[in-house]
Amino acid sequence: MQRLQVPPPPPGTPGPLSRPTPEALGGLLEAAGFSDVEVEEAEVTVEWQSPEEFTTFVKEIAPPISSMITPHPQDVQDATWAAITEAVQDLAAGDGTLTLPNLVLLAAGRA
Repeated sequence: MQRLQVPPPPPGTPGPLSRPTPEALGGLLEAAGFSDVEVEEAEVTVEWQSPEEFTTFVKEIAPPISSMITPHPQDVQDATWAAITEAVQDLAAGDGTLTLPNLVLLAAGRA
């Protein structure tokens, strides 16, 4: 985001670039008319064969991130994707695989 000069989303905003709280997610469901809302935390671990594969994954599953990068000149796009790869490079194991734990929020309510 620094490379693109884009400010981060406000705290609690749902999306791929934020860290919403259980309270914020539950509040969204309640505001949408759901009752008996419950939110639980779980951990999901994901593994990629390399930091480059991780970056490809981000490109494919996070359209908001791609849409922030796409309007910029090609050299800025390339540098930004390379920066994402570099940011996780040090987390790779000796064999090059990258394993990242992720906190997920699971929410349910009655309509």
